[in-house]
Amino acid sequence: MDVSQIETVLKQNNSKNFVKRILLPEAYPTLKEGENQVATHKMAWGESDGKYYVFPTVMQEEDGNLKDYGKSAFDVAMKRREFIPFDNPKDAEDFSKNYKTYWDKIGYKPGGE
Repeated sequence: MDVSQIETVLKQNNSKNFVKRILLPEAYPTLKEGENQVATHKMAWGESDGKYYVFPTVMQEEDGNLKDYGKSAFDVAMKRREFIPFDNPKDAEDFSKNYKTYWDKIGYKPGGE
């Protein structure tokens, strides 16, 4: 999946909080992890009922702060409808691993790297 395909998927799902945070990263908080690292999404993917879903393991709470849900993220994301469905595991995995190429395109560096 190239950056133009990723951008298309993001724009088609731009009503979701985690997608808004990808499209406009400077407008949202980051989650400090360690001394020199921040997290914004930590994307993952999973399968349920023959569909494949990409979802963030880091999600924004009602108070605006980010929280890392770790292993419970899939259930939380499904409940909140914070996911993007895909028809096959290859596309889901590819998107979850390469979505940050969009940031390369717009010149964003998490944590001001």
